[in-house]
Amino acid sequence: MPCKPDIMYQRIIAILFFLYASCILSNSAYGKKVNYQQFDNIYLGAEASVVSCFLQDSEGLIWIGSNKGLFSYDGYSTQQHFTYGENNNTRIYCGVIIDNTYLYMGTDNGILVYNYRADRYEQPETDFPTDVRTIALQGDTLWLGALNGLYTYQLQSRKLTSFDTRRNGLPNNTVYSIIRTKDNQIYVGTYNGLCRYIPSNGKFEGIPLPVHSSQSNLFVNSLLEDTTRQCVWIGTEGYLFQYFPSTGQIKQTEAFHNNSIKSLALDGNGDLLAGTDNGLYVYHNDTTPLQHIIHDSRNIQSLTNNIIWNIFADQEHNIWLGTDYGISLSRYNSALQFIPISQITGTGDGNQFYSLFRDSKGFYWFGGANGLIRFTDPAGERHDAIWYRMGDKTYPLSHNRIRHIYEDKEQQLWIATDGSINRYDYATRQFIHYNIVDNTGTYNTNWTYYIFEDTAGQLWISTCLGGIFVVDKHKLMQSAGGQYIAEQNYSVHNGLSGMFINQIMPDKEGNVWVLLYNSKGLDKINPRTRQITKLFADELSGEKSPNYLLCDTDGMLWVGYHGGVMRINPKDSSRQSISFGSFNNNEILSMTSVKDHIWVSTTNGLWIIDRKTMEARQQNMTDKRFTSLLFDSKDGNIYLGGADGFAVSHPDIQAMHHQERLILLTALYINNQLMNPATADIPNIRYTNAIELKHDQNNLAFELSDLPYSLEEKNKFVYRLEGMDKEWNSLKSNTNRITYSNLSYGDYQLLISKVEKNGFPSEHPYILDIKILPPWYYTLWAKVLYCLLFLSLVAWTINFFRVKNRLKMERLEKEKILEQSRQKMAFFTNLSNELKTPLSRIIAPVSQLLPAAEATHEKQTLEEVQRNAMKINSLIHQVLNFNRIEDNADSLLILSRIELVSFSRSLFSVYEENPRLTFQFEANKAKIYADMDAIKLGVILDSLLSNAVKFTPDGGSVRLSLFYSQESGQLDICVSDTGTGISQQDIPYIFQRFYQSPRSGHKDGTGIGLYLVKTYTELHGGHINGVTSEENQGTSVGLSIPVAAIEEEEVPANQTKKSLESLPVLKPIEAESQDEKFLSNIIRLIEDHLSDADLNVNALCELSGFSNKQIYRKIKQLTGMSPVEYIKSIRMKKAAMLLQQKKFTVAEVMYMVGFSNHSYFSKCFQAEFGETPKQYMQ
Repeated sequence: MPCKPDIMYQRIIAILFFLYASCILSNSAYGKKVNYQQFDNIYLGAEASVVSCFLQDSEGLIWIGSNKGLFSYDGYSTQQHFTYGENNNTRIYCGVIIDNTYLYMGTDNGILVYNYRADRYEQPETDFPTDVRTIALQGDTLWLGALNGLYTYQLQSRKLTSFDTRRNGLPNNTVYSIIRTKDNQIYVGTYNGLCRYIPSNGKFEGIPLPVHSSQSNLFVNSLLEDTTRQCVWIGTEGYLFQYFPSTGQIKQTEAFHNNSIKSLALDGNGDLLAGTDNGLYVYHNDTTPLQHIIHDSRNIQSLTNNIIWNIFADQEHNIWLGTDYGISLSRYNSALQFIPISQITGTGDGNQFYSLFRDSKGFYWFGGANGLIRFTDPAGERHDAIWYRMGDKTYPLSHNRIRHIYEDKEQQLWIATDGSINRYDYATRQFIHYNIVDNTGTYNTNWTYYIFEDTAGQLWISTCLGGIFVVDKHKLMQSAGGQYIAEQNYSVHNGLSGMFINQIMPDKEGNVWVLLYNSKGLDKINPRTRQITKLFADELSGEKSPNYLLCDTDGMLWVGYHGGVMRINPKDSSRQSISFGSFNNNEILSMTSVKDHIWVSTTNGLWIIDRKTMEARQQNMTDKRFTSLLFDSKDGNIYLGGADGFAVSHPDIQAMHHQERLILLTALYINNQLMNPATADIPNIRYTNAIELKHDQNNLAFELSDLPYSLEEKNKFVYRLEGMDKEWNSLKSNTNRITYSNLSYGDYQLLISKVEKNGFPSEHPYILDIKILPPWYYTLWAKVLYCLLFLSLVAWTINFFRVKNRLKMERLEKEKILEQSRQKMAFFTNLSNELKTPLSRIIAPVSQLLPAAEATHEKQTLEEVQRNAMKINSLIHQVLNFNRIEDNADSLLILSRIELVSFSRSLFSVYEENPRLTFQFEANKAKIYADMDAIKLGVILDSLLSNAVKFTPDGGSVRLSLFYSQESGQLDICVSDTGTGISQQDIPYIFQRFYQSPRSGHKDGTGIGLYLVKTYTELHGGHINGVTSEENQGTSVGLSIPVAAIEEEEVPANQTKKSLESLPVLKPIEAESQDEKFLSNIIRLIEDHLSDADLNVNALCELSGFSNKQIYRKIKQLTGMSPVEYIKSIRMKKAAMLLQQKKFTVAEVMYMVGFSNHSYFSKCFQAEFGETPKQYMQ
C-alpha cells in the first residue's frame, strides 16, 4: 500500500532529524579538542615563577616574559635570555614582535629591545617610561600603556609622544590594557574605565560601562576582540562585559560577577577563556554551564596556580596559561582527545586497558589489569559507570585481569579472565562464572585468553597452559555450576605446537588459526577433520615471532610481529608483509579494522595500513602507548585504551593535512658551555646553516626541535654526522639533544631528518655545515714545513751515512798512520838503545884522553867530540824518557833522599865550564833534603839549564837559584837567563810535548825537554810556578818541589839577600785571576784532547762543565776569538810546532792535531801562517 505524501514527508523529516542528531552526538563525542583537566606544566625555576607574557615568532618559537626576564621554550626545555644583575633581569609584563627580528617588551625598567636573531639586547636611544604594562602595534606606531600614562612611539622616526587626561580626554593616566582591532581601532583600558581613540582629533572617547553607581573606579585589566561574536570582551575587577562596536551595546556576563579578570583569550573551539585570581573559567554561552578549573594539589597535571596573569593561544590553538607559579599548557589536538579514567568513574583508581568492546545494547566495556568498567557516552557528562572487580561486594568478578571481551550471536556477553570465563547477566547486572576442564581433568580454563563462537554454536576458548577448549555454549549455560567437562580439547597431545595460546581466530573457510606465545609461525586447525597444520614457521620466527592476530571484514588475516605486519589470504595461504621502518622499536600492542584500513598500535606510535595497497603511514598523534583498540561502527569513533584512560579519535585523521613544521636547532653547547652569540664569535645557531670552530671546540651538543607544542604530530627524528657516521642514528622519544665528543678537525655535515609516515627519513633533511679548524701544527703551512724537515732529514741521513763511511775510512787510515808513527817511535827507541852503548864507549875514552891531552888543537878536538857525544847522549835519554812516559812506564819513582844544594851545584858546574857565558848559583840554605828520583831530578835540572844555555848568546848569563820557603815548606828552583826570551803567545804552550816556537829561529831541539820537566815535577808532587820572559831580555822558569828536611845552618842573611835580591819575579802560568784560571783550564782541556777529531764547542762544554753561552762569552772576552776559532788556533800552533821538527809527515801531523780532512787542514794552516804545511816544512 503506497504511503501518502504527507506521511512520506514526515518520514523524510524524521530521517533528516535523526541524521542531524547523530551528527550532533558524533560531534559532541569527538568535537571537544581541548582538555582543561590535564595540563603539561612547565617551570622556569625557583626564582622565575610569575609568567605575565607569551609571544610566538614567525618560526613558531614561544617566548616567555617572567618576573626575572625573558625565556624561550622549544617544546622540550626552556632557555633563559637574560643576565643576572643587568637591566634585562627584570619583570616583563607584555611584548610585541616587530619585523620578525625584534621583541619590544614592557618591563618595570621601561622597554627592552631584544634582537632574537642575533640573540642580543639593543640599547634604545629613546628614554622610555617605566612600568610599561601593555603594548599594542598599529602599523608603524607602538602604543605603550604604563602606570604613569599612555604613549605612542614611532618606530621609524623614534619619536615618543605622551597622552594625558587633561589634553586628550584619557579617563585615567594608569593604563593596563590596549588592543588594536581588525578595523584598526585602538581601545584603551585604564584604571577608571574604557575608551577608544579618535584619530581625527587625537582625543579619546569614553565607553561607559554599566556598573553600580557606588563604584568609583572601574579597573579594566584586559581586552579581547572576538571576531566570531563581533564584540570586544572587557575584563575588569569584578565584571565581564561584551561591547558590540557596531551597535554600541554593552552586555554584562553575570557568571563572572565578583571575579577579578586578569586575562582573556579564545581557544580553538571559540570558547572564551578567562584567567582570574581564582583559576580558569571556560565560557561557551549563557546557556552552557561555566567550566571552572582550579589547582588540585593531588593532581600533578592540574593547574599550577589559581592566579592566571596571561592566557595565550598559539598558532596551533594550544592554550598557554601564565600563572603565579609557572606555565600550564593545554595542548590542542584535533586528531585525538584523551579522557582520563577518573572522568568516567569519578574515582582516583587506575587501570591499564587491554580489551575494549561496545555491546549491542550500547554499553561500553573496557577491561584491563584492574577489572572491567561498564559505562555509556564516553565523551559526555553522564556515564553511569559500573566497575567490576575481585572482592567487590556489589559488582564482583572472578579475576581482575581481563583478557578478552566477546558478544556471541545471541548477544550474550562473555569475558576471558585469568580466573576462567564469565557470562554477563543483564537482568541482575552480575557475571556468572564457569569452570571448564578436559575429559581427563588435567587441563582447565584458568587463564583464559580468547573466546569466539563458531557456526555450530560452540565456544572456542584459548588458555595459558591448558590448550584450546571447545564447549557447547547452551549446555554450558544450562550447567548447574561446578566443573564442566569440555566436548573437545586441543593440546600438544593431538598436534598443537604448544599449550600457551594467545589468540584463536576463525576464518571464512571454517578453519581456526592459532597464535601461540613465543612460537614460530601459526597453527591452523580444521575443525571437521581436527587436523592441525603448522604454517609460516620460517617467515614468522625469531624477531618476527607473531604476537597479534586479526581478521578483517574481507576475511583476510593480519598477523602482527616485531617491526611489521603480515597479511594472509586463508584461501591459498598467500601472504604479503609490510615493515614499519628501521628506526623504531615497533612491537605490536593491538590491531583493529577500521573501514578500508588496519589501525596498528605499537610501542612506538600508531600506524595505519591501507588494506588494498598495503601502504603504511605513521600517525604521531601522541607519545602515549595504547594497548587496545576499538572501532565503533555505530558512532564512527576509534577508541584507544591505555594507562589510566583512553583516547577518542576518528578515521578521518588520515586525510587531515598538517602544516609542515621545520626543524630548528635551538641551542649549541661547546665543551658543555651554552654558546651565546653576544659573547662568543659564533652565529646564532637558530638562523645559520654553517659554523666554524677552533680545534679545541670539538665537544659539541645540539638541541633541536620542530616546536611540538600540540599533540597532532609528534615527530621522531634521526640524525647523521657525515664525515663520522655511516648510518642514521635515532633520537630517543622525548629527547632532543645530539652529542658528539672529541671530533677531529675537518669538514662535517650534520643531517637531521624527521621519520616520515612510511617510517623512513625525509629526503629533505635539515643540514648544518660544521668546520673544525686544525691546530696550528696541522695547518697547510705546518705540513709544508714538515715536508721540508722530512726532506732535510732524508738529506741529513744520506749525508750522515756518507760522512760516517768517509770517517770510517779516515779512521782506518788514521789508525794505520798512527800505527806507523808508533812503529817509527819504537824504531827510534830501539835505535836509541843501540846507540847508547857505543856512545858511552866513545864518551868514556874521550873523558880519559882529555886530561892527558897537551896540545891545544888536540884538546879542543877532544872537547868538541865530548860535547857532541854528551849532546847526543842527552837526546837519546830524552827520547827514551819520553817513550817511557807515553807508555806509562815512567810513572814509578825510585826515591832516595838527595841533598839538593850539592846535587844541583855539581850538575850546574858542568855548564860553568862554558867560557862564553857567566854562571851564577845561589841557595838560601846550606843543605836541603828531598825524597826524589835522582835520575828524574837530573833530567829536570839538565833540561832547564840546557835550554838556558842554548838560547843565551855569548856574553850572557845563566843563573840557578834554590830558595826554601818556611811558610810553604817547599823548595823554589828558578833557572834564569839573559837570552832571546819567549814570545808571550808561546808561553802557555812551552810545556806541551813536541812544542817548539816558530819564533825560536830553528834552534836544535825536540820539544820534549820542558814537557819532561813539567811531567817529572808533578810526579814528585811539585808544580811549575811560572814563566817570566821578555823578548831579547831573558827568561826565568820556576818550579816548586816538596822538601823532606833542611840543614839548620843557614847562609848569612846579608849574603842571601844580596844574592837573591835580583831574582826575577816569576809570572805564573796558572793565572792568578778567575778569568786566567778559566782560560788555563780551557787550554789544558784542549791540549789533552787535541788529537780527538770530535773535539768541538759542545764537547768542550761537557768537559769543562760550563754552558755553551758561558764558554762563548768568556773565550770571546779573554782572547777576542770565538771558541771554534780558539780551538782551531791551538790546533794550528801545535801543527806548526810538529811540522817544524820535520819528524812527522803532514798526514801524521794532521791526525795528531785532530783533523781528518787533508784539504781542510791545508786550508786552515795556510790561513793561519800564510803558507801550506808542505811549504812550512821546507
